[in-house]
Amino acid sequence: MIIAPAYPIRSLRQAGSVLRARRASRRISQKQLGQMTGTAQSTISDIENGVVSVSLDVYLRLLEALDAELSATDRLVDRDMT
Repeated sequence: MIIAPAYPIRSLRQAGSVLRARRASRRISQKQLGQMTGTAQSTISDIENGVVSVSLDVYLRLLEALDAELSATDRLVDRDMT
């Protein structure tokens, strides 16, 4: 079993960055992802740039198309702050 790295998401910009990286690693264009999920390419661009908030349903649909899932963990404390 391969364990993929986890990426902390604490903002819309981070969520968009993770989505963009996942899409790029799969070599899927925004247009293709849009066709796969019924989401406009312009909306995917806005999500990836962190300028729009979408429903959890839309984000989960995008992640599913990219063979990813959302999970919640305890927030890690920055060691430099302690």
